[in-house]
Amino acid sequence: MVTLNDMSKANVGLIGIVSELARDDFWGTMAQVAAIGYRGIEAPGRLLEGDVAENVKRFHGLGLQVLTIGASREAVRDHLSQVTQQAKSLGAPRVTVWWGPCDDRDALLRDAEMYNAAGRQLAQDGIQLCYHNHGHEFQTTYDGLYALDMLVANTDPRALAFEIDIAWVAFGGENPIAVLRRLAGRVPAIHVKDMHSLNDKHAFTAVGTGVVPVRESVQTAIELGIEWVVVEQDRLRNLTAMETATVSFLNLKEYGLV
Repeated sequence: MVTLNDMSKANVGLIGIVSELARDDFWGTMAQVAAIGYRGIEAPGRLLEGDVAENVKRFHGLGLQVLTIGASREAVRDHLSQVTQQAKSLGAPRVTVWWGPCDDRDALLRDAEMYNAAGRQLAQDGIQLCYHNHGHEFQTTYDGLYALDMLVANTDPRALAFEIDIAWVAFGGENPIAVLRRLAGRVPAIHVKDMHSLNDKHAFTAVGTGVVPVRESVQTAIELGIEWVVVEQDRLRNLTAMETATVSFLNLKEYGLV
């Protein structure tokens, strides 16, 4: 098992960015990101191919661990046993729903009940269910609450946690630092990515080179005891994938957060 840093620094994971490189050379790419300093990977589905136990052992040998597996809202609702088995086989402590709709109040409340039921079931196997936000949960309100806060208010903290994406929070018009503090105790990991404009949903850039309050958000995450900060960039800008992963990590290191 990978040893975590002390909580005066961030434990840095990675999702996406190098996916195309990993399709061509999974193990070589994983070795490269581990050498940069990443210690965890989210949703490394390639490990499910072939001898899973041997793959996980080799993955750990690189100094990496599986941080979560991804599952659609529908998979969690309709195929929870399969999702659970995948997470257990990879030693993943979490299952994360990457996206959910929030354009109907009653449907959102039904989803909250579904997350409660699924999260309680997963918890029996020692797995935590998480919900990952985008911008729309902060651009939709019901009863004076953001849609995300309605999910928070209507779910059991023991059943559902939240993986807050700070760029999408900022794009949605809210302050990610305030959101992290408001959800203290329910956020085990955050997605750290940056945007060079909050007026274009495709304006992604390497962490530390845009307008999202990355430094302050990660510092807040550390202060709150959030276990992992996970670097992400939805689409490349001017750098290659490996350059993006490298620069993003080094900028966090230059901030003194890694």
